[in-house]
Amino acid sequence: MTPVRALSLLVALSAVNLALMIPGGFVETRTFPGYSVAVLAAFNIFLTCLGIGSLVLSYRMLRTGHAGLSPVVAGVAYVAVYALDLAHIFPIAKEPMSTTLAAMEWVGTILGLAVIGIGVWLALSNDEAAVSGPIPSRALLLTLGSAGVLIVVFATLSAM
Repeated sequence: MTPVRALSLLVALSAVNLALMIPGGFVETRTFPGYSVAVLAAFNIFLTCLGIGSLVLSYRMLRTGHAGLSPVVAGVAYVAVYALDLAHIFPIAKEPMSTTLAAMEWVGTILGLAVIGIGVWLALSNDEAAVSGPIPSRALLLTLGSAGVLIVVFATLSAM
């Protein structure tokens, strides 16, 4: 397996791990009544863009064989999100974090660190800095956008 394919797999696994932690889903059952709808929606928009963007990035890396700096940015975002939650900085919930959620966040942190490490290594060892490839079709962008809106609405309502 080439380093770019391994990085693509790690980015996709990071997105799947994050998706399993959507509020109201399989693992994340905490509520956050202390936050306004705007704060919860903004946070869920960020997380949804990170997850969907990671899937698109993973596909493009797999298809083109190039990584660029985008995976490093995604890895930093994953590590920051999980570190803030594990350190009980943001978001703060009334209920404690379940052991399953904490374990998944630790796995996500490790995946994020691996994405950063391999991404930096590839960026430094490769002259091509950008992920090249075809622009996604309008139908795909509309589908992903619609899915993103539904995810944000569901996650925001579940977190209240």
